[in-house]
Amino acid sequence: MTKDNCVHKVPLLQNLSPSEKDLIYPLIHHKTIQKGEIVQSPETEAQLTIVASGQLKVYKLNPNGKEQLIRMIHEGEYEGENYIFGLKNQSIYIEAVCESRICCLSQKSVNDILTNYPQVGYQLLQLNAQKTVALGEQNQLLAIDDIETRIAKYLISLSQEKHNGNHITISIPLKEVASYLATSPETISRKLKHLEETDLIQRRGRHIQLLNNFWQRFGVS
Repeated sequence: MTKDNCVHKVPLLQNLSPSEKDLIYPLIHHKTIQKGEIVQSPETEAQLTIVASGQLKVYKLNPNGKEQLIRMIHEGEYEGENYIFGLKNQSIYIEAVCESRICCLSQKSVNDILTNYPQVGYQLLQLNAQKTVALGEQNQLLAIDDIETRIAKYLISLSQEKHNGNHITISIPLKEVASYLATSPETISRKLKHLEETDLIQRRGRHIQLLNNFWQRFGVS
């Protein structure tokens, strides 16, 4: 793993000068993890986990033991800051979706960085605000009782997020979409097929075109 991947491409540290980033680099622990490997759980010590390459998923376990996907973490993104600041992790897990390279900062290292480089704290607040908005959007989706409408609103959110208009790509497996939307993969497949059969979407794998009838039915509210 190169220094460029670990420090110089991470948005959280973008306000630091190259020399400041060089000083932070020795504080970072670098690790390659395999698909399915748990990075953080209620049993592990608090740390800030940054994705250098690959993809991680953040999920919680419901009382019945079922996964509820919260978000995916992509290159340059991070997770774990809440527990760095003292909150207790009771149900959150971070797991590798594929072979990934991560950069980890201990609680002490994060505190040292925030003390010596206040601009990192400001950037952390900005990025956390974006994560809070995303979580709110998920909660709005889960509040929709009708599953088909919930899926349609999810497709609309992807369209808005990527600014791709009528053409979207679902970048994660359908089982993860199902977990995110609190339903089953079979329901996701069945509802997408129904949307296609009723001429609301055209679908080729994970590539979906939202047709005029789709917008007339679901719109943007």
